[in-house]
Amino acid sequence: MTTSIVPYNLYEAQNAYQRLQATLTRDSVEAAISEIRTFLKMFPDVALAHNDIAVLYFKGGDSLLALAHYEKANRLQPNNPTIIKNLAEFYFVALKWSDDAIAMLTGLLNSYPDDFEILTALGAISIEVGRPDEARIFYRRALQRDPDNSQLRSILAELDGPVSAAEYRSAPAPLFRPEAPASPPPASQSSAGSTESDLLDMIKINPRNGIAHNNLGILRFNEGRFQEAADCYRMAVDSDPANPVYRKNLADLYYTALGKTDEAIEIYTDILKKHPRDTELLTALAIISRNNQLREQARVFIKRVLEIEPWNTEARDFLAGL
Repeated sequence: MTTSIVPYNLYEAQNAYQRLQATLTRDSVEAAISEIRTFLKMFPDVALAHNDIAVLYFKGGDSLLALAHYEKANRLQPNNPTIIKNLAEFYFVALKWSDDAIAMLTGLLNSYPDDFEILTALGAISIEVGRPDEARIFYRRALQRDPDNSQLRSILAELDGPVSAAEYRSAPAPLFRPEAPASPPPASQSSAGSTESDLLDMIKINPRNGIAHNNLGILRFNEGRFQEAADCYRMAVDSDPANPVYRKNLADLYYTALGKTDEAIEIYTDILKKHPRDTELLTALAIISRNNQLREQARVFIKRVLEIEPWNTEARDFLAGL
């Protein structure tokens, strides 16, 4: 069933997409996005158009909309190698979902064992996640496709010393082992047992006491003093920028009380890169996506929660509601 403005058939859609590619504005991301959005109103089931607009959204810094359109493209054409490569790259670069990206690319490699882009992408991911032996194998296989590629030879030289193009031989692709589950960030720290006066005294003694700033923020949030709470949370983050609890509290406040949705999303997605299995973050992003009518992303995030916590009935009910 189509949701387009007017009915169309596959032939019409393909011709229209070819015309779009021929006339698409190339020097302005915003203009190109506008043109593709107009096209998708007429032809909403053209997978490559969703892929193209996802690329542009990602380039423009809108990761949520990029994810929605990449996922839509992949559902419409689940075996399209271009779409799978782009989605895998997005998973790895934007969300740090390394295992998902690896699974998609190695699955694609079974169908396209000599694909240079897949091999080099898996090589790059292997290096990034600390698997130099796998990286070496993928890069060697890629160099068989392009023996004179100086960039690949330079990468391999760093991995195992200088070698000539003639030395590269076939090698089987490795089977990736899944990473051990990431340790979740600590639970939100409570202000129980501390009065505002106690916390202010602690801050006076040590102005960079992150726990005191955070807990003072919790007290002020509970009292409805939202702007003051935000100031406290920001001080906590400044005191300990790597602490995910302080950053989540600030993002929660931005979204629920101050209406700063973009700022909240930026914080959540940045934390998610370092804690990709944090179900609290994933749920928060699912809720924001749903509330902003971005149901495709909401499904992606909440399904991720269920992959990590299959017993999570709240997440299951949330997904059913979408």
